Amino acid sequence: MTAVLMVQGTSSDAGKSILCAALCRYFAQEGFSVAPFKAQNMALNAMAVDGGEIGWAQVMQAEAAGAEPEVAMNPVLLKPVSDTHSQVVVNGISTGNMSAAHYQEHKKVLFPEVLSALNTLRRKFDVVVMEGAGSPAEVNLREHDIVNMRLAEAADAPVLLISDIDRGGMFAYVAGTLALLNESERARVDGVIVNRFRGIKERLQPGLDMLTERIHKPVIGVIPYLDRLSLPAEDSLALGGIQPPGGELDVAVIQLPRIANFTDYHVLATENGVRLRYVQTPQQLGSPHLVILPGSKNTLADLRWLKSCGLAKAVAAAVNGGSSLVGICGGYQMLGRRVVDLQSADGTGGSEEGLGLLPVETEFLPQKTTVRVKGETIEHGEELCGYEIHMGQTTRGETEPFARLTSEKGQSYEDGAVSADKRVFGTYLHGLFDAATFRHGFLNRLRKAHGLKPQEGDTLSARQKREQSYQLLAQAVREHLDCDLLKELVQRQF
Repeated sequence: MTAVLMVQGTSSDAGKSILCAALCRYFAQEGFSVAPFKAQNMALNAMAVDGGEIGWAQVMQAEAAGAEPEVAMNPVLLKPVSDTHSQVVVNGISTGNMSAAHYQEHKKVLFPEVLSALNTLRRKFDVVVMEGAGSPAEVNLREHDIVNMRLAEAADAPVLLISDIDRGGMFAYVAGTLALLNESERARVDGVIVNRFRGIKERLQPGLDMLTERIHKPVIGVIPYLDRLSLPAEDSLALGGIQPPGGELDVAVIQLPRIANFTDYHVLATENGVRLRYVQTPQQLGSPHLVILPGSKNTLADLRWLKSCGLAKAVAAAVNGGSSLVGICGGYQMLGRRVVDLQSADGTGGSEEGLGLLPVETEFLPQKTTVRVKGETIEHGEELCGYEIHMGQTTRGETEPFARLTSEKGQSYEDGAVSADKRVFGTYLHGLFDAATFRHGFLNRLRKAHGLKPQEGDTLSARQKREQSYQLLAQAVREHLDCDLLKELVQRQF
């Protein structure tokens, strides 16, 4: 029989995803086969898996568990294309765009898919660590819930409630969340975890004692603020809080309104001498050594935003002034001459002139590409690995491709485009900077072009750096949580 343990939060960004990754690694170290599960994830960070796609958080959790990611770990993925519509991905495959109102009704159809995916994992693993979404106290969403307490009850899963003390109001968040749950839901909560604590725990303890007395639930641990983790943020809202350290190599990522797969760039922030920052205005952009135009869940809408806010002209001016420019996925499409979406496959629909910095044109079609790939750069023969997730098909004009790639199915092809002066290139490859050889070679060529001293850098891939973080997370579980209770919650289900 499989044990199921669920983590729910008092709010979004309370730390659910990271705690689930920590528990996945902890239980794996205890000798269990472990799988993560999130019934419904709303995120623009995704990865190609099994010919489909799932949220990036579940990929990280699977890595922490030592399990191969699969679509059953995230059966429903919502990828917002506007404030009111999302692309709905079910079992890894896009089913088209839906309005929020339509989706609420559609959840009735999706809940059996959720339970089926969960049962698939329960047949294969000893422990399934489930992640909720937002807060279970969002009473306006209770009727159509498929990801929080309704799922916990269907799976008969004990629940741990995590709250972020760093943002303030933790005591009210916990007490208020439990007060808004019904009696059976409250009974399912076996403990509270305080997250991101900075300070002296002894000064916090009187408050925890009062909270325990009021809610009649134990606080099973206080996790300190962990600042040594090399894990990308899940929500783009967290990007604004990034404070870049000093670094002579200035890298600016355009923070598009619908930025997708910004996990591609996190590894650059771990490189010595690199200053990675996210910009939203021409004034913030300035004249960096490198501009990155990232992926987007609505390429046409974000292309129009670039033009309307003045960033399109600012990017062109930066390139003319000596900056290098990289476009990835949707960013690659925007660098071309024209983007056409007559069937509204990507969201907005219509057509738009691109930035005209690469001789390519893109047409959106309903078919979606989701594939893992390996390969090498054409100019330097440096190793590449990653994945593609996109709906557009790009035609390259008279210019050199960027890379030669081979898909997981053995298909070989040329990808991307490079400008004649080599300072601008585009690619569909997510995970571009993950491989250490290309990352260091590219950054040092950039340094050389701007008269900066080359750096050796480390030899770790992005995956190896995440592995170090998973070990730190498991250590935090052992040092700061009630591990006897964690084991008891699991073992009583066998």
